[in-house]
Formats: sequence, C-alpha cells, structure tokens
Amino acid sequence: MLIHDPKEHPYNPSLDHPLSPRGRFGRLAYLAWYLVLSLAFMLPVMVGAIVFGLLSASPESQGNLMMVAFIIMLIAYVVFFYYIIVITIRRLHDLGQTGWLCLLMLVPLVNLFFMLYIMFAKGTPTNNEFGAPRPNKTWEDVVGKIYIALTLLGLILAIVLVASGSLDFMDQIFIDQMQKDQMQIEQIQNY
Repeated sequence: MLIHDPKEHPYNPSLDHPLSPRGRFGRLAYLAWYLVLSLAFMLPVMVGAIVFGLLSASPESQGNLMMVAFIIMLIAYVVFFYYIIVITIRRLHDLGQTGWLCLLMLVPLVNLFFMLYIMFAKGTPTNNEFGAPRPNKTWEDVVGKIYIALTLLGLILAIVLVASGSLDFMDQIFIDQMQKDQMQIEQIQNY
C-alpha cells in the first residue's frame, strides 16, 4: 500500500509538524529533537528534585510530597517516551521502514543495536512511501552536531576516567559506608 504519492504531494513544510509521526527525519534532525526532548524532560525533573528537597524538611509532609513527585515524574516520563517514539517513527520513515519497528526499543540489548542503526543509517535520498525527504532546519543541523560532539566528549571522558583510575573514589565511598555500618552494628551489639 502506497501511503505517499510523490508526484501528487512533494514535501510541503506547512504540513510538516515535527512532533507528528507523519513524515521523515534525517539523522541530524532526529538527534537534534532527541536532545531537545531530553533537555525538556530533564529540566522539570531537576527543578522538581530541588523543590522537593527544599520542601521535604518536615517529616509529616514528606509522604504526600513523595506521592505528588512520583505522579508528576510518571506523567513527564510517559509524555517524554511518547515523543521519543514519535521522532523514532519519523526516523524509521526516512529509512523506508515501518514505524512499528520502534517497538524494538522495548527489547533489552536489541534496543542498543536498534538505536545505533537509527542514528547511523543513511536515509532514503529520494521520495519513498512516507514522503519526500525533509530538509533539516539550520538549528537542527547545529543541535544535531552538538549532540554528536557531546556524545563523543562523554565517551572520551569515560575512557580517560576509567584508564586513569579516577573512579576509584567510588570504591572508597563504598568502603567508608561499610565501615560506618559495621560501627553502628557494633554499637547496637554493645547495648
């Protein structure tokens, strides 16, 4: 079944809504929107965590605040996950694939290879059954390249930290906590 007839419907920017599953996203547009959605999700989470930390000083209000925080986080995550699915469907359309393949994101380990495919595979250069290629907006090119640079920087930093042994402080924190726990156990036993 042909969804798009390129002779009748060339790319029309006025019909293209980026948060709609219809249409296509190139690699950089996908990465740009992924970063924007991630930041849009993380900002309220960080503000909520700060506000929750400030308000949870009184023990009697802590239970209610925890429930409200959990509900808000759940709603935010569902909205975030929905839009990640939407942009992934658009990316799959650019690859000439059905959007149903986005369900592979739910399969552990397979999702890693699937995401690599989504990020690196070259889209169909001409019209396909999902429409004409969508030209990236300038900001999408810039933000997509920033996403790539941040990812590479993060990988390099992780390798340097592991190679230099800078993560040994985590072991020391664990050892310190075990020693504190042992001292508390000994104090309880001495009573």
